[in-house]
Amino acid sequence: MQTSTQREAVMKQTYVFDVDGTLTAPRQPIEAVFGKFFLAFAQHRSVILVSGSDLGKLQEQLPDKILNTCRAVFTCSGAERWECSRLVSRKTHEFPAELVTLCENFVAESSYPGRFGNHLEFRTGMLNVSAVGRNAAVAQREEYFAWDKASEERAQFVAQINAAALPYEASAGGQISIDIVPRGWNKSVVFDELLGEDPAQALMFFGDRIQQGGNDRPLAEAIWAAGAPHEVRPVETWPETFEQLLLEVDTRRMAA
Repeated sequence: MQTSTQREAVMKQTYVFDVDGTLTAPRQPIEAVFGKFFLAFAQHRSVILVSGSDLGKLQEQLPDKILNTCRAVFTCSGAERWECSRLVSRKTHEFPAELVTLCENFVAESSYPGRFGNHLEFRTGMLNVSAVGRNAAVAQREEYFAWDKASEERAQFVAQINAAALPYEASAGGQISIDIVPRGWNKSVVFDELLGEDPAQALMFFGDRIQQGGNDRPLAEAIWAAGAPHEVRPVETWPETFEQLLLEVDTRRMAA
């Protein structure tokens, strides 16, 4: 039987998840077995989603039942907050022509041979850039991702943006694109917002792009800086997330 302290510990634990590559394969719907488990997991816990995508793209990957069960869904790297399909907050930004031209030149000068359309996408508070284009099919995305790992094209452009005398920062997101936001408008804003609401909660963050230059890195760094009881769980694929959550459920059940 749980003591009051144990029950409070469960209530105060907050699970924070990236989506693309963490809960699903890149830009794909959540697998049925994992989706069923994750819905049940979220129904009994405080769950937060943090994605670089907009809500429309998330709805292609996660059913509304999961999205609406989560305590909050942060889209566009935290520029928008949704609760039960209701927009709670939004901060917008107009990107200057100088930056847009820089991104257009990156696409035009990329040595990758494939171009599939939708190379610059303006989201709330974010400019998403892809040399191969967001219209690329799954196989085309995989091919670019493998090429980019060897060429480090995205990493080089991310470094260029971050070193430029512009009030912007860049990070690599997913398999094919780069997210550019005003400095400080990254996923770490979610840490500040959540802890501002309840300083007593412990955050456990799962993300697949925690490496340097990845779009999960700022949130991971904020958690590392804060230290215990907060925790970062790096993963590489959704099956790894599934496995870790199964272990998390078993561990807490045994501790109860």
